Amino acid sequence: MNIPPQRLPRRRFLGFAVAAASGAMRAEENAAFVIKDQELFRGQTRRLKITRDGRPVAALLFPTDYPTHFRLKPELHQVCTPSGLPVTGSHEHVFIHHQSIMCGHGRVQVEGDVRVVDFYRQLPFPDPARADRWHAKDRNLHQLGPSGIQRITSARWLCAGGQAVIRLELAWQTREPGREKGDTLAVEERFYRLASEGAANIVDVFSTLKSAPRPLTLLPENDHGYLGVRVHDLLDVEDGGELRDSENRVNATGHFRDPEGAQKAPRWVDCTGRLGLAEAGIALMSHPANPRNEWYAREFGLMIVSAAQSEPVRITPEAPFAFAARFIAHDGPLAAAEADRLHTAFSALTAASLRELF
Repeated sequence: MNIPPQRLPRRRFLGFAVAAASGAMRAEENAAFVIKDQELFRGQTRRLKITRDGRPVAALLFPTDYPTHFRLKPELHQVCTPSGLPVTGSHEHVFIHHQSIMCGHGRVQVEGDVRVVDFYRQLPFPDPARADRWHAKDRNLHQLGPSGIQRITSARWLCAGGQAVIRLELAWQTREPGREKGDTLAVEERFYRLASEGAANIVDVFSTLKSAPRPLTLLPENDHGYLGVRVHDLLDVEDGGELRDSENRVNATGHFRDPEGAQKAPRWVDCTGRLGLAEAGIALMSHPANPRNEWYAREFGLMIVSAAQSEPVRITPEAPFAFAARFIAHDGPLAAAEADRLHTAFSALTAASLRELF
């Protein structure tokens, strides 16, 4: 703000001061999105840095598979509110595979292949001699790896019409000893759409997973996949934040898959807390066109929606798997009526409409 305080009426000046302290300042409605392509650390890492009106919105981090880099799926990192407050986190103090806004599935199997590959966790190569004191023998994580990598094979983007859209093509590949690239088990087309409305930055993610070439199955996986978000550690329930959902539940955690009752699947879940003097949060919304919307929420700041928590999803050349979710990074509280409006608006958006932009 370049206007000297003495030139503002006292009431207006106080309004600016309160807005700044609460994190409720909004970017200009006609502000433009900018995407900057950054290749860092001798070209080993790559990031698309997304800003609006000069303020950070998010950054898309590309997967890397080096001895000192261990990012096996794209991460939309440090998603911010319009005032620039970061409301997502990356694993925080626990769980390395929780990476801000994320997409993947923990148990993927190709027809005729004995391997069950994890495209959600970040498991290293197996160590048969090492015991896993936290899990049963049939789930020894030291012997389940390695996790696969979602390798980006093409990235295109545009900024126009008050939005930024990123289109990725990905190969879901195994990781093999002594090989730079593993076997491709599936291919994916993914869109990230970023927009802004008032006190909210909106991130829409559309994923279409296809067989390559044999049919594959997303095996039932309670907690690991498909689209989700790890909330900033200071905003979660453990640190004083609050989880609310479309069914008026407060701090309800666990699995929500039922059509009715206490475990009824919500349309959206929001986590709001405080960052310093500011109140902010992030909401996750399901798309009604998804084949199933099964939810998992935890007090440490994890929110997930999936179609394959309780039942398998089979993917064939004739029947790809399409799934979408919306994320709302907001300054101040998110009223239930506003969340419902944003969810309804999301229902009208499709991957096909984004594909037409390219």
